[in-house]
Amino acid sequence: MRPRSIVHILYVWLVVGLAAWQLYLLFPALDLDRVRELLSIVLLGVLSEWLAVSFPHGQLSGGFALVLSAYLIFGPAATAWVSGLSTLFGQGIANRGNPVRTTVFNAGQYVLAAVAAGHIYQFSGGRLGLSGFAEILPLAAFTVCYMGINHLLIYFYLLPKRRYYPGPAWLDAVKWDSLTYLFTVPLGLLIAMIYIYTGLTGIMLLFSSVLALQLIMRHYIHLHVANRELKAFYDVATILEKNPEPAELLAFILRRAGKVFPYHSGVAYLRSGERDSFAPVAATGPYSKHLSQTKVYSGEGIAGCSIADRKPEIISDCRTDSRTRNEAGLCQIMRSLLIIPLLSGEEELGVIVLGDRRPMVFDEKHLHIMAVLGGQAALTVGKSVLAGRLEHAASLDVLTGLLNSGVLFHAASEICGTAGGSGVAAGLMIIGVDRFKAFNDRYGRAAGDWTLAELAGIIKGATRGDDLAARYGGDEFAVILPGASGRRLMDIAGGIRDEIEEHYFLREAGKQARITVSIGAAEFPQDAGDAAGLFKAAQRALDKAKKDGGNRVVSAAVSIIGLPRK
Repeated sequence: MRPRSIVHILYVWLVVGLAAWQLYLLFPALDLDRVRELLSIVLLGVLSEWLAVSFPHGQLSGGFALVLSAYLIFGPAATAWVSGLSTLFGQGIANRGNPVRTTVFNAGQYVLAAVAAGHIYQFSGGRLGLSGFAEILPLAAFTVCYMGINHLLIYFYLLPKRRYYPGPAWLDAVKWDSLTYLFTVPLGLLIAMIYIYTGLTGIMLLFSSVLALQLIMRHYIHLHVANRELKAFYDVATILEKNPEPAELLAFILRRAGKVFPYHSGVAYLRSGERDSFAPVAATGPYSKHLSQTKVYSGEGIAGCSIADRKPEIISDCRTDSRTRNEAGLCQIMRSLLIIPLLSGEEELGVIVLGDRRPMVFDEKHLHIMAVLGGQAALTVGKSVLAGRLEHAASLDVLTGLLNSGVLFHAASEICGTAGGSGVAAGLMIIGVDRFKAFNDRYGRAAGDWTLAELAGIIKGATRGDDLAARYGGDEFAVILPGASGRRLMDIAGGIRDEIEEHYFLREAGKQARITVSIGAAEFPQDAGDAAGLFKAAQRALDKAKKDGGNRVVSAAVSIIGLPRK
């Protein structure tokens, strides 16, 4: 366990322990003859907690009206007990996915806030009951202290993970809480004033207006959150105008989603070069490093099945869901998952996975938000994939499927530049078909094209993973071989020549044609100082090989390496 986690746990239980100690000290001061009234107020507090509006930095409720009126009517001991029990039962029964530790901490936090506010009230000269304008300053001090202590304790509780739960800004939560206090303070004072005449009935009737106010505020805040969702869509649409790279866009979406609703860790995968494999391109949260080293395979695991089925998924609890109960990886450390495949037409481009360590975190609303954001991302990713394919297609020779000469020359320039700086050699072969015009005259131009395509396959199959093969022009091919030089280069060239000589072409056309090739080989930096010189050296060697009868390999440095076969 990390030291930061240990400190956080100690802080939580320190708050809970201090609250329990305060309740123990205040218990003798409770007026047990008024237990019925106190329990009724606790019940009202529970109702207030049930209707509370959840924020990542806390909750908004009208419960302060009860706290203030209970303090003025029943005193500090009753206020502390009412605050603690209302929160414990209210958040414990109407649990919003929080662990027991969080619920107990919240109860303890309210107890300490009530005790501290009571001391400040008395220090400011306040007295129980209402004594006119003289109580304005103590009441203001009570309110500010209660609110400040609550926010301070919550701040430190959320401090280790605040950057992973950005949600509404801290000042935004304080703003809403302050607005709530503006309504609940007058109601709390009014409840305390009419209690003398109406008793418990007056408290219940007036507090019903507080609950109604909470419902109105809950609706208003939901509208505010909806506006935040629309802003997220707008921000993503705005960044799309700048044509970002897919990885940059997906990283932005992960960050933007975290400002709409909280989640623990998220990762976005895109299709990689490996078949049905998706590699991470963006990750956020405490487990971002771990997630950046994972892969998703179509049809494997819950994320892979979501891609294969082309359906988004909500996993409410990985421990109980049969699809994830025994799955390794993210499902073992996250309780809730939200999975959004990125689709473009019939193609699966990737997937976004959000996770949280609490169960029951994501719902259909979150799914809808991410589906819209994912759809926006898929348009850009799909366009980028198409542009990449078009660029790749433009770099290929139509007939043979090999690179074209321009792309090869550019690659050779980069390879020579790298090799020159590191002192590593690079080899080049230019391969030309012997007497290809006579072959075309005998079999026809269509058969000649077919033969060139077959020949390209042989050359491609004989090269290594780092080698680059291209159609150099007409009946000539070129291969750049990084790191190949000397005897190794000549052996590779000789092997290609031998394989071509022994191969029967046009079999699929019902014929058995044979051809031979001549190969000119040159080395960098032995035979040339740059890519242009390297191609000239290899071309001179090829011309010599053909002039000497063909079907041979000639090095730019040696007159004749291979001899024609007899």
